[in-house]
Amino acid sequence: MKQFQRKRLAQAVAASLAIGGASLAYANFVEITGENPFSAITSSGSRPSLVMMDLDGDSDLDAVIFHQSQDDSFPYSGYGDTSVWENTGSASEAAFTQVSDSEYGGGGYGTGDNITVNPFAGDYNSYYGHPVSAADVDGDGDLDFLGGQDYTSSSYQVTFGQVNTDPYGVVTGVDVYETYESGNDGNGNFANSFYGVTIAPTASAYGMASSIAAGDLDNDSDADLVVVDAGTLRRYSNDGTSGYGVFQFNEVIDDTFPLGLTSPYYGAPIVLHDVDDDGDLDLVMGTVDAAPLRVFVNEGTASTADFVELENTSGSIDVTSRGWASPSFADVNGDGRSDLIVVELAPPVVIPEGPVATRAVAADEQEIRVFVNKEKSDSNNDFLGSLGGASLLAGILLLFRRRK
Repeated sequence: MKQFQRKRLAQAVAASLAIGGASLAYANFVEITGENPFSAITSSGSRPSLVMMDLDGDSDLDAVIFHQSQDDSFPYSGYGDTSVWENTGSASEAAFTQVSDSEYGGGGYGTGDNITVNPFAGDYNSYYGHPVSAADVDGDGDLDFLGGQDYTSSSYQVTFGQVNTDPYGVVTGVDVYETYESGNDGNGNFANSFYGVTIAPTASAYGMASSIAAGDLDNDSDADLVVVDAGTLRRYSNDGTSGYGVFQFNEVIDDTFPLGLTSPYYGAPIVLHDVDDDGDLDLVMGTVDAAPLRVFVNEGTASTADFVELENTSGSIDVTSRGWASPSFADVNGDGRSDLIVVELAPPVVIPEGPVATRAVAADEQEIRVFVNKEKSDSNNDFLGSLGGASLLAGILLLFRRRK
């Protein structure tokens, strides 16, 4: 084969592999419609978000549901706007049992496990900010809480909740700090790691919430941030000089950030997670109103993030919500791969009466949807899949090279 023919073929192969722009080469999230363990969770309220974490040190994941305004009845409400559901099943077969917010309520006892009372009851309230995301912000090995802004007061912006555990790994509570609280832990460190840091501008101009996702985007072992400040998606690099606990956030301006948002995504929940299993963090954005989830694939590296929005989500994270949708990731079936969990709040059904009047016929309906992470090889036998296709094309090139 002539040199120019080989070159043209190589260009065609490269173009074929690049079709569609950003892609999730190894991810395929498939919704489960039956035997969803989260269907047992009945806690409800406005602007829900979910954090999966091991609260009792038994190596399976329990569910913590945050609401801006919680609708549960005694003994599961009245002491903050968190609901705790203990996994009384296993890491591979979850079964959730609600834990009482009060030691006098009787709920949560008799399960034979370590949780008898919600450890966050009374400690994490609606005015601390919603939706809530979780990351190990202070580097102690425990997940901490980051709350967006849900008040139109400039005093409420980023909220940091430091989760506390006992020597056995059992969660005992959370210390929640506002951005204006300095405090001191006795070692000269601020109680709130974000003290004096202004991340999101006041939401008073929008009257809507903001949300925060934390993760190490530059491989320097501290928490960087991506923030939805109602109308704009922004990225902040943590340029602190003393590792965990010392934060200096500077906004990153690049080809993706800041990104203006349209109305279905004002104040939408976001999460950073390696959805394509390539060793760096990607970004998934939920919704405020009915709309598809948005996925921004990190086409850079663990040290140099480069986010590109995935325009075609078919075959990967192809999720359209009926209303509010808050995404998170956790391994719900014990196969070692993180699955996608979406807490969705559908709006009331409205029936028109005459040319103008409407009537709501149902209250907001909360549903926790699970999309199991199946590798491409698990879901189909197409030898021209993301890996097989590349291997075959490489073989074709090798064959032509040998026939030179």
